[in-house]
Amino acid sequence: EKLARAQNEVGKVTLQDVLRAQIEQDRLKTDIANLDDSRRSLLAQFKAALGLGADDPTPPIPGRFESTPLDLTADKLFETALAQNTRLKAMEADVRAAEASIILARKASLPDFTLGLMADVKMNPTLYRPLGTVSLPIWRDKIAAQVAEAQANKRAAEARLTGEQIVLAVDFAERSFLYREATRNLALLNDKLVPKARRSLEVARSGYLAGQIDFFNLTDTERTLLGFKLDKVEATTQREVVLAELSLIIQGMPAANA
Repeated sequence: EKLARAQNEVGKVTLQDVLRAQIEQDRLKTDIANLDDSRRSLLAQFKAALGLGADDPTPPIPGRFESTPLDLTADKLFETALAQNTRLKAMEADVRAAEASIILARKASLPDFTLGLMADVKMNPTLYRPLGTVSLPIWRDKIAAQVAEAQANKRAAEARLTGEQIVLAVDFAERSFLYREATRNLALLNDKLVPKARRSLEVARSGYLAGQIDFFNLTDTERTLLGFKLDKVEATTQREVVLAELSLIIQGMPAANA
């Protein structure tokens, strides 16, 4: 607006450029007011996610939005997920339980021998009597059915484990791609687009003062810079969300319900 007023005072442009700048300011002020108003709703959701009630004190909110550093590679993270995922651990335990059931069922098909010794200490001298029992596995069909059932349970447990590993690999690959994509977009905005847009705005301001470009080109250049800054926030947000989803996948908690 100051640039437009300066140009209007020397007769280079009409008052229309000043009004356009004011219209743009009014629109942005409304956007800022809406963002400020949305903070209360988001803060309430944040407290609810932490298990805090409406009367509880508000937790500290970071003053700056900084990206989380991540030094581990996707392969290392996937190995960690395979080792720590609670759902996989539970299914692995089911497989081991099924294997133990097979061993017990097979042992039931073998004869069971028991040897012991009884002593009557009230007798003088003490009376000793040997004791022996033999259990014969006569219910062959029942035992065979138990073995078959235990083997089927093991195959089912192994199938569930394999299926969960496949789902984990797919989910992890998708989130890893989204993380790498957000990281690349963030690097592009930080290192190239935002600095170039800032220099372009400086050139546009000089060109407008010199009468080389019109006001629409000046405001469009500034909108481009602001748009890139908003894209930077979006990319940082997406990166943080994906990192949170990856941490849930590693722990075995479904991201969709968290």
